[in-house]
Amino acid sequence: MEPTILQRSDHVVSRKNISRNALTVLYRLNEKGYKAYLAGGCVRDLMLGFSPKDFDVVTDATPQEVKRCFRNCRLIGRRFRLAHVMFRDEIIEVATFRALVSSEPEEDEVEEDPEDQEPGLEEMETAAEHEELDEAEPEPAPATEDVVVNEETGVVLRDNEYGTPEEDAFRRDFTINSLFYDIEDFSIIDYSGGLSDLKARIVRCIGDPEQRYQEDPVRMIRAVRFASTLDLDIERETYAGIQSQCGQMAHASHARMYEEILKFMYSGAMEKAFSLWMETGLFDVMFPGFSDWYREQATDSEKQWLTKALQQLDKWKTHKVKASQELAYTLLLAPWIRSVWREKEAAGDLSPRDACMEAVFEVQKCLVDRILIPKRIAFRMFDLLFHQKRFEDRRSAQRISRFLHRPFFRDALVLFKFDALALEKPQPDLIAAWSQDLKKAPPPRERSGRPHTHGRRPRRRRRR
Repeated sequence: MEPTILQRSDHVVSRKNISRNALTVLYRLNEKGYKAYLAGGCVRDLMLGFSPKDFDVVTDATPQEVKRCFRNCRLIGRRFRLAHVMFRDEIIEVATFRALVSSEPEEDEVEEDPEDQEPGLEEMETAAEHEELDEAEPEPAPATEDVVVNEETGVVLRDNEYGTPEEDAFRRDFTINSLFYDIEDFSIIDYSGGLSDLKARIVRCIGDPEQRYQEDPVRMIRAVRFASTLDLDIERETYAGIQSQCGQMAHASHARMYEEILKFMYSGAMEKAFSLWMETGLFDVMFPGFSDWYREQATDSEKQWLTKALQQLDKWKTHKVKASQELAYTLLLAPWIRSVWREKEAAGDLSPRDACMEAVFEVQKCLVDRILIPKRIAFRMFDLLFHQKRFEDRRSAQRISRFLHRPFFRDALVLFKFDALALEKPQPDLIAAWSQDLKKAPPPRERSGRPHTHGRRPRRRRRR
């Protein structure tokens, strides 16, 4: 079909709002004779007047051809082969146009093979690990044999069939994510009606919603995230498909879901998203155990505490404050964990510390089939909750100093302040004293998912 094309004079996208690194990639591919577009969420955000968090490129060059164009490029992915062009402060992801059979997640949603997941890893740093391809690996042929679908669930597990720009547009999840920006003439290319949907401010699924949700269940919560963060409405059939297919979320990768929930927490629209989860039925599938407790056991004060926690997460986004992963998950789950903690203490056979520890890991176990919370994060959540009583203990300077040097102190203090606010039990003198002591605490340590290599890239082991 012929696409709708907006010439430069008819749209608001300007190169001054596009990453210089992304422009470098686009121009280089164009100079080498390849077609190269900006694609997906970055074009959507630019059209809406927002600043994209990252920039993705699509091209008719294969991953190996992209690699030959850039010395600072590596190929990643087992489920989907992608090229990462690495700059000092940014990674530009470059994907080859995909054929219509594709159903991979958009933008940064790349997922590992199901057989590569290792639930229970204590030091899991990300939800989707990719294996760097050997430089000598031959370029894969674009054959239909590369498409693997789970016959029971309908979820596409592997797909490396390359296609045309039109096919690539129609295999994307929503029309507003299928727009292309052509660096050759600075035009916007629309194959699926994304421009009209952006103007109408609606999220519309491309193709049959029920089938697309079966292929990739995470599309359902992506629809909710786009609607809540961009202040859009979900189109009627797209919304009805979520309600009828929400059970498919049980087939989504639980490791990937951990990261997806974090995106909601950092979106600035968590309160609105939570309401949509409840309305569509997604909440019951995504949070087994939590949803039952919330509907049947939670008191009004516990529900109010959670509402204020969601609002607090949104306020942090407004003020450009990013909570740690453990603090964000603690705010979401604290009322439930504390309820389980009280029950275990009331049984009388566990110490308060052991009761808290068991409560945290019981909650983790209830969620593990849907959301894989790493044990490292679970232990830190225990630290934040159990050590709240330490703030009432200022008996000696030595005890205060030891507490200040605990790695979780800053997050624990934030939780203590929030608790006082949410429970309407202000403790201004105590909070002021700890806030003053905070100046003596060591600076927060930055976590890194990679070992320190003193600026050098680790040597790669040769394959035998």
